[in-house]
Amino acid sequence: MRTRRILIIDDMDANRYVLRKILASEPRYEVIEASNGAEGLARLDAHVDLAILDVNLPDMTGFELVRAAEEKLGSEHMPAIINVSATFISGSDKAMGLNNGARAYLTHPIDAEEMLATITSLMKSNNRLERIERRRKMAVARSESLRSEKITLERFMRSFSHDLRSPLAAATMAAGLMKRNPARRTEELIKVVEDNLKRIDRMITNVLDVSHVAIGGGIELCAEMLDLHALLAEASENLRLQVAQPVELHLGGAAQVHWDRNAFLRIYDNLVINAAKHGAQDTPIDVEQLLRDDEVLLRVTNHGAFPDEVLANLATPYFISTRSDTKGWGLGLPIVKALCESFGGTVNFHNHAPLACVEVCLPLRLASAS
Repeated sequence: MRTRRILIIDDMDANRYVLRKILASEPRYEVIEASNGAEGLARLDAHVDLAILDVNLPDMTGFELVRAAEEKLGSEHMPAIINVSATFISGSDKAMGLNNGARAYLTHPIDAEEMLATITSLMKSNNRLERIERRRKMAVARSESLRSEKITLERFMRSFSHDLRSPLAAATMAAGLMKRNPARRTEELIKVVEDNLKRIDRMITNVLDVSHVAIGGGIELCAEMLDLHALLAEASENLRLQVAQPVELHLGGAAQVHWDRNAFLRIYDNLVINAAKHGAQDTPIDVEQLLRDDEVLLRVTNHGAFPDEVLANLATPYFISTRSDTKGWGLGLPIVKALCESFGGTVNFHNHAPLACVEVCLPLRLASAS
């Protein structure tokens, strides 16, 4: 049990001495003192658990002090109050004290057992109130979190529905043209249908992967032997058609890797596209590949910086940076993180002025791949 802080406010040295001696029998009480109302008010703060105050102070009444303390601290941070008095001892005096915020009212001469029993009762009550307040704060925080999640999910669903309609409409239109006029069934229209269906498939795969990771699963991988240099060269060439900045590839030791090809390409594509999004438009994106023992280190750097909000939400699905000029879904970086972990590797995002840097470390072989 934590130490409880008790403030004695009384202008009589003898009274403070008696109260201090009574409280000294309880080692879990820390006692502080004040000799008048102004000093007591200055010492009253949220760290005081209980105040024992004389009703008849030289500069203000105990009732006035309680009202001033409520204005200073707010009712939710007020300590428990015990009024004590040698002169205001009538029933109406006690009623006034209790009606003005005191939790107990004792009279001189103070009985030590009564005083300690009263304090113990009030402390137990405070413990219950503290637990209730903690539960209330947790409920408020959870409510805010649910509200935020609801807003984020609604935004994602609007974006997903909008983006899904575009390839679906293109594929439907091309299929309709070929159905109405078989003579127009060209390789070009067939490719339009195929490309847009693949695009829809990628969208659904991303959503399913993030949902699966969110409920505690990984992403299932299927490995094959791949030539690392050829894989990176082909992927970089495709990305040069998608981003405005030059993509400069620096290859290290050659190696055969036992990886899931499509999963790795999703990692690599997302990293380079995000580098293009957050980096300077007139400087290249550098990709450096190294071999380190039985691991591949892939470092993607560009002039620029990840916004703090991005670094703080790397694993947050559907989070969209305010720096993003495109209407994405906020799934790219969470999928990168989940895929790297499914590979048995790691990914690290950081700023190293003047560069934004991502380092991916993957084992040469996927031990868990099917």
